[in-house]
Order: sequence, then C-alpha cells, then structure tokens
Amino acid sequence: MTEHDKYNSPKTGIHKFVAKYIRNSPGLSGKNVLDIPCGAGRASYELKKRGANVIALDLFPEFMKPGDISAEYADLSERLPIESNSIDYILCQEGIEHIPNQLNALKEFNRVLKNEGILLITTPNYSHIRARLSHFLFETKNWRRLPPTAYDSVWFTESNTDKLYFGHLFLLGVQHLQILLTVTGFKVNRRMKTEVGTTSLILGLGMYPLLVFFTLLSLGGFKFEVQLL
Repeated sequence: MTEHDKYNSPKTGIHKFVAKYIRNSPGLSGKNVLDIPCGAGRASYELKKRGANVIALDLFPEFMKPGDISAEYADLSERLPIESNSIDYILCQEGIEHIPNQLNALKEFNRVLKNEGILLITTPNYSHIRARLSHFLFETKNWRRLPPTAYDSVWFTESNTDKLYFGHLFLLGVQHLQILLTVTGFKVNRRMKTEVGTTSLILGLGMYPLLVFFTLLSLGGFKFEVQLL
C-alpha cells in the first residue's frame, strides 16, 4: 500500500459507515457525485476509485489532499455552483450541523439532484438518551458541563474573509432533520443505524418506563373510566 492509499484509506478519516455505503453501492461508475463538504477528500477519493465523476466542494477547498482530485469553493449556506438536475448522488458527511440555514441547503440539494437522485447525509446523533440528558443538564451533548460558547463554537475563520466555519452549533434531532427533508421534497428511504453507545443503553434501560409514559401521553394521553363507590 502506498502512502497515498494509506492516507486515503476508509479507516482514516472517512466515517466507516460512509465507506461501507460507497463500497456496496452499485452503479457509481460514470455517475455525477457531489461531495460537500469534501474536507480533506477522503470520501471523494473512495468515490473516484469506484468510477464516479466527483465534484468536490468545500468552504475551504485548500484542505483537499489527493493531488488528482480538485476541490472548488462553495458555501452550504448559499446557492451551489451546480446546474439544476445534474447530480446523481450527493454525499453530505458531517456538514449540515455546521450551518444555520439548513433549510436552504436541503433546497439546494433538491434543486441539483436529478429525479430519483439520492442524498446520503450524516450528522451526529442528537436524539439518543445521553445527548438528551446532557442537553437537559448542561445544554451540551457531550457532558462538558458548560454550554456552547462563541470561543469553542467557531472552529475556523480567516482574517481576509467574513466566513465562519461553525462547530456543532446547529445540531439536529432525528425528527427535526426528517421534517426538514420532507418539506424540501425528499423522501426518507431509510435511517441507517450506526452503533449502540454503552452509556445510552444503560440510561435508556433506566429511563424506559418514563419514555413509554410520555410517548403514550404525546400520542393521545390516557383515558380512565372510573366509578364512584
């Protein structure tokens, strides 16, 4: 294995479930695939190995590593420099949680995708029990005990631009994301499970009766028939 292949291995930097999806997706050869944000280009590299015509876009295209793949500038919060109905697949890996106008980004994805095109989108899970409890206690998802601040929520910027690369400042729950997808014209084919966290599993078992109670309550409440004695 060359250094180039080693650096761009699916085990290095690309989400393992995205790598598996790419490897197992038939018919990528000759398809127009948009990778945004492309980051260092690891997913773009895997897509190109499968024969896809890769269009790599990022807020900071200079971070692209593979020399045989060129990245162009694009901002997910703005109109994409892509023709309408021209893309077969879109990969948005860990990107939507970094932008404030998520509705606009999904509208743009819908615009550039062909009919029957596919959007593969990944984002940190904000709906599991640990994240919910952490947000309830600290307004954060990872037990940091402090809510987000401007200092740690802006991950990157440059002195010659007003563009800011936000951190996980706009995290979405599963239902929130599905609603945004639906109102922008997408049909959710499936939710791909990733892994079960030990902490969430333990918390889930302890809080299961409470979750069942409030789930039933939200679906219409309880009805009681009583008789005076």
